[in-house]
Amino acid sequence: MIRWTALPGLTVLWLLLWGDVTPLLVVGGLLVSLLAVAAFPFPQGRWDGRFRPWSFVVLIACFAVDLVVSSVQVSWIAVRPKPLGRSAVVRVQLRTESELVMALTGELVSLVPGSLLLELDAATSTVWLHELDGERDLSRVVDRVLAQERRVIAAIGTREEYEAHVVGVKEARS
Repeated sequence: MIRWTALPGLTVLWLLLWGDVTPLLVVGGLLVSLLAVAAFPFPQGRWDGRFRPWSFVVLIACFAVDLVVSSVQVSWIAVRPKPLGRSAVVRVQLRTESELVMALTGELVSLVPGSLLLELDAATSTVWLHELDGERDLSRVVDRVLAQERRVIAAIGTREEYEAHVVGVKEARS
């Protein structure tokens, strides 16, 4: 089944790649987009969550801070006179059952320098990460991933997940 809603976005991407807008490129982009969605159909995703704008802003802001801090840490690891410590593979048990929340959490964690998503097991809600400097306290890595998951749930999670994993955590801290 062709997902017609993807055609305009793919056509715009095509035009951005060419860096020009001409009638021939627009028609060519539409044809390439049509071919792409016909040849590579994606399953219809399901999202039962709710978009919370303020929580989304917090998610993006925290992600930006994580990027900057991690970039500085990885840069220091690259130039410090001490040799690189041992790397580690860390298993983190997520709390969500939503594949969308798991995927976004895994991607956001993996995009931060120093961490790499090795595997995401949706059946068991488990992620496996490779940490560049594994000699650090690995419980901080788990805490960082779970905090990222909480922020994703706060931004786009269902009401039930939000109340269980975001509101419940705030009440437990009080």
